[in-house]
Amino acid sequence: MRFEFDVGKSRRLRKNPKRGIGFEEAQEIFSHPYYLDRRTDVPEQWRAIGWVWDAMYSLIFEIRETKTASITTS
Repeated sequence: MRFEFDVGKSRRLRKNPKRGIGFEEAQEIFSHPYYLDRRTDVPEQWRAIGWVWDAMYSLIFEIRETKTASITTS
């Protein structure tokens, strides 16, 4: 699976005391068992809830069809 995201937004999220995690770290959710459900139909968005290090996080993402599958976080 290929992940695409805005690097600048990832840096801003990591610096935000309420977030403290960027998209690079959030990818860790998919390395362990996680809960997945559909958030919206248009656009089709999914929510994954799982562990990153020793904390639980939720992540909203879209799966976009390209030549290779990718996940785009928002």
